[in-house]
This record gives sequence, C-alpha cells and structure tokens, in this order.
Amino acid sequence: MTRRIGFTALAVCAVCSVAAGCGSQKTQNPATAPTVSLWVNATTQDYRQVAAGAKLALAEAEGRAGTFRVNYAGRQVSGDPALATKDALNNARTSLRDTQVSAVVTALGDEQAKSAITLLNSAGISAVALGDGALKALTCDAASDVNPSGHPTTIVVEDAPVPGSFRTTFQDRLGFAPTSDAYRSYQGVKSVLSSLAARGVATDDTPPRLDREALAAQLTAAHGGC
Repeated sequence: MTRRIGFTALAVCAVCSVAAGCGSQKTQNPATAPTVSLWVNATTQDYRQVAAGAKLALAEAEGRAGTFRVNYAGRQVSGDPALATKDALNNARTSLRDTQVSAVVTALGDEQAKSAITLLNSAGISAVALGDGALKALTCDAASDVNPSGHPTTIVVEDAPVPGSFRTTFQDRLGFAPTSDAYRSYQGVKSVLSSLAARGVATDDTPPRLDREALAAQLTAAHGGC
C-alpha cells in the first residue's frame, strides 16, 4: 500500500500539531517552488516508527529544503521473508517511476536492502539505509556490486541510542515513544534535506530542477562517513 501525502496536510497538521505557526495563514510552501518526493520503504513491523521519524524531520523543516518543497511518500514491505525481497524491488521500481523522486529511505533486512540499493544506484537515486557497519562498508565501496553505477549513492545510518531530547519531542508531538529506527530515520532525512539545500543541487533553470547526481555526491560526501 502506498502512502503519498503532501507535506502541508500531513506533516504540519498531523505531526507538528504543537509547533508554533501550525495554524498560521502564512504560506510556507509557495506554489512556484519545485517539488520533490522523499520515499520511505520499511517492513510492516517497522514502518510506523520509520515513517514517524521521517515525518518529524520534514515537519521541523516545514516541508522545505533549499528551493525545494518536499513531499512524503511511503510503502511497506511484507514481513514474510518469501515476499520481502520481491516487495522491496517493486517498491524501489515504484520510486524510480516517480519523476520527482529525490531520495529513498530503506529500513529493510540485509538481502532486501542490498537489492533495493543496487536498483536505486543504477539509476543514480540517493538512498538512506538503516543498517550496520557491514552494509556501510559495502555501500562505500565504489566497486561493490551494490554500486553498479561505479560510485556510491547511499548513506547508512547505524544503530545508536535515542537521545532524551529527541525522545521527549517525539513523544510530545506523536503520542508514542520512539525506537532507534525512528531516530535513525529522522537523522537520515535530516541529512537528505541538508543535502537538497546545498549549492549546485538545484539547477539554474527556471524553475530550478533537481540535479540527482549532485544530490548523491553531496549526500555521500557530507554524510556518508566513508
């Protein structure tokens, strides 16, 4: 099932209900701004947490990154190992068919993550994987099988304790406690938003367009830790 919802309706009203300005009539996302999509793919058991972390990061950024408006889109991967890889590949293909896609966040098992990353890399699409050191080493290796393009396009956010400040903010705004997956998703999306705002990622066209190669280069250089 696909969940694709514009930022204004979802992140401001649902995620950031206690943030200042949520009831304001001020236009945060002018219609003239170019729009990009941020996709989240996670297993059914992890999706709620991963999606919430991503949406919180978008809410804090008011759905903007540099010149871009950023819309959330999400799909779940089956928890059944017999279906999971197929789902992961189908979800990656769906992301690739989105002409506005900027990056994809994946919270999947190793086999599924590698399959999705390989497909996304071949098309030059940036990815954020919630993974471990082994996956990070693999994605950092330009000659790895997961990098058929010949250069990395993925950053890996490894497991880490959830800071108390994040836990409090998350629970206050969403009404449930965050897991490490929520925090890692939040961190990964913050990295994508920062990279989208970097110089050269938006082209000089009128209106500006997303340079996906520049985004991948900025994301991996600034946040890859390779």
